Amino acid sequence: MPTDSTFTAFAGVRRIAEGTLRDVLPILKRRFDKDSSESLLVFDTETGRQVDFDMRGSLEQVLEREAPSPQRGPGRPRLGVMSREVSLLPRHWDWLEQQPSGASPALRRLVEHASKTRPGKERARRIRAALSQFLSAMAGDRPNYEEACRALFAGDGQRFKDLIDRWPKDIRDHALSRASEAGRAENEDPSSANPSALVVAELHTRIWNQGDYSMIGRLVAPRYVIHSDPGDPWEGRALDRSAYEERVRYSRNAFPDLVFTILDLLATEDRVAARWRADGTQRGDLANLPATGRQLTFAGQTMYELKDGQVAGHWQVVDRLGFMEQVS
Repeated sequence: MPTDSTFTAFAGVRRIAEGTLRDVLPILKRRFDKDSSESLLVFDTETGRQVDFDMRGSLEQVLEREAPSPQRGPGRPRLGVMSREVSLLPRHWDWLEQQPSGASPALRRLVEHASKTRPGKERARRIRAALSQFLSAMAGDRPNYEEACRALFAGDGQRFKDLIDRWPKDIRDHALSRASEAGRAENEDPSSANPSALVVAELHTRIWNQGDYSMIGRLVAPRYVIHSDPGDPWEGRALDRSAYEERVRYSRNAFPDLVFTILDLLATEDRVAARWRADGTQRGDLANLPATGRQLTFAGQTMYELKDGQVAGHWQVVDRLGFMEQVS
C-alpha cells in the first residue's frame, strides 16, 4: 500500500485521525491497546474503500508491517503491469488488432488521452465515486441518504449540503470537504483547454467568488462593454475598471457568500461561452429588492469577449424569473 496515500479513521461517528499511514497508525495503535474490541473504521481517502490493519505487536512492528519506509537505491523502477480482464465487443477487438503497434499500446494511448483531455472532470468523478463508497458505509442508514447521493453525482453542492445538514458533524464535515474538492476539480477542467478559458475561469474564482479585487487589473480590460444583459443595471454601458469593481461589489454586498460554479466552458481565441450556476444567501439589498436572508440559486449563460488576454465585455442571459420566484 503506497505510504503517501491518505486515510481517514472513525470511531463510531467521530473522526479520530486523518493523514498518511504514519500519521494514522500510531493513533489507531493507542486505541487498540486501550480497547482491542473498539470498532474502528478506516477509509482510503482516494478510493473510499475501507481498509484493515494488523495492530499486533509494538508500534514499530505495526509501522514496519503496514507502512514500511521506502527503500532507495539504484536501478530502474519495475513496470506496474497487471493482468486484468477487459470486456470489449468484437468490433472493438477488430479495431485494436488493426493498430500498427498492437492492442496493448493502443489501449494505453486511449487511456492516457482520456485522462488528459478532461482531467478536472475525471478527477471530480473519482472523488465522488470514492465519497459514495464512504457514505455507503458511514451514512447508508441516515435520513436523505439516497437523495444526497443523487445530488452529489449531479454536482449540486448546495442541495447536497442541505440534505446532510443533520448528519453527525464529523461525517458531514468529511463529506462536504470531499464534495467541495470534487467541485473545485470540475471547475479546473475548462481552464486546461485554452488560455482564454483560463482567464474566464480565474475571473469567476478570484474576483466573483473570492472578492479579490486586486485581480481586476490583470484579468479585466481597461474598457469593459456590457453589450447585452437584460435586467442588469449596467447593461449597455462601457465600464472602466473602477466601475467594474463597483458592479462586483454590488452583487457581493447583497450575497457575501456568492459562489459561481461553471457548468460548461467553450473557448476560442477571443470568445468564451460559459454556462454557470450561482449560489448565495441574500443578506443585502438589491435595487427594489430588500434583503430576504434566503439561500438562492440562479443560473445563466454568458458569452465573454476577450482582447489582449483580458476580459473586455459580455453578452448574458440570466434566469431572472427563477430568481424572482425564490424571493417573492
